[in-house]
Amino acid sequence: EERWCLRLKESAVVDERARRRARRKKEEFEEEEGVRMLHKVKTLGGRTKSSKRSTSRSDASVGSASVLLVGSSVVHAQELTTVLKSLSNCKVATCEPASNVGKTLNSDSFDVVVFDADKDGDLAHTIRSAAGARKDAVFVVVYAEKAAALATERLKLSAPPTGANMVTFDPDDVFKAVKLICDRSQNGELSCPYCAASGFFEDDLWAHVPLFHINSRSDAKVACPVAGCESKTQLELAPPHRSRDNMHVHLRNEHGKPGAGEAPKEARAPTPVWPFALIVVRNRRGKFLLVQQFAARGYWLPGDRVNPAEDLKSAALRIVKEQAGIDIELTGVLRVSYTPQNDFARMRVIYVGRPTHDGEAQTLKTVPDYLSVGAVWVDVAELEGLKTHGDEPREWFPYVARGAYVAPLEIMTSESAPVMKL
Repeated sequence: EERWCLRLKESAVVDERARRRARRKKEEFEEEEGVRMLHKVKTLGGRTKSSKRSTSRSDASVGSASVLLVGSSVVHAQELTTVLKSLSNCKVATCEPASNVGKTLNSDSFDVVVFDADKDGDLAHTIRSAAGARKDAVFVVVYAEKAAALATERLKLSAPPTGANMVTFDPDDVFKAVKLICDRSQNGELSCPYCAASGFFEDDLWAHVPLFHINSRSDAKVACPVAGCESKTQLELAPPHRSRDNMHVHLRNEHGKPGAGEAPKEARAPTPVWPFALIVVRNRRGKFLLVQQFAARGYWLPGDRVNPAEDLKSAALRIVKEQAGIDIELTGVLRVSYTPQNDFARMRVIYVGRPTHDGEAQTLKTVPDYLSVGAVWVDVAELEGLKTHGDEPREWFPYVARGAYVAPLEIMTSESAPVMKL
């Protein structure tokens, strides 16, 4: 295992050097050619702002929002009205009874509409129909205790294309959503590709799309509105999962703070995982198996890297046979560990096993080779003063000898395996 870890670290160093050389070449090219990654545009006050990304929200002119509270239960929800009125750039209006919502929206426009589906039913379709051309730009909130707690109701009330944007019964969460709408700039050059709302800088659009349109179909064909974006053409969005061609995923990772390197992107490239299997083997006499390591490093558990296309259980059986010379059967799992590094991750599964009927009669390995010097049986008492390559024998041998809990083998299996039976 240590050899493989050393090789991985050496490989990571080489890869990092190559990346540094590539970055230097890129920087030299951009400097020589006068390439400017960020195109400057004029904004209010004569300042310049990047058409690629706004420098910060504080630089942009802060907007405002109008909120319509529909129905008596929402209008008289004191906690809700209190938090909304605390927003200085938020105008709050009311509509009673709820049946008048269509008429109210026909005569005036609102950015946010809040109603209680428990008391007044699902008004989302009526609200969007009355909003006309702005139907997708209105943020519709269901503020209802039962609806927020029931899984089927949440799905029904938020179903596209006319469903609510948010289902909640938390006044603080309504405050957070409305504040995002109030604070976004209204003098930017970008428009939303879903609802055509305009005036966004890139950071504002980056926050707006998931807030308003997270339930939009992921196979919709929309174009990225950011100038100079490589995905300016329409994205062909086929699968509904988080594909890199999904507009939500594209905007999340390539623009806003992640696009500027100020927040992490979702990992699109696979992380190399190096799996290792270690095995605690105990025979019928209660003794444990140790393998003598190379380079006079003492003893350790049978353990090694899992080969490509090899499952962990098969690897464990192979490792014991190669390093100790006997056949075993696995009886359980002691631990599954996952240790991430910069460029890879190490996964270790520690199994418990015992010699098979034939294995009990087999002679332990004594001929040295690349994999081990040989193997020996020891009891727990013999560990005192014995040179070991790691602490695992001293940790796990007494644990197993005490009869402590061992997880079933089924805890480590393939994705398609059936659920464990009780």
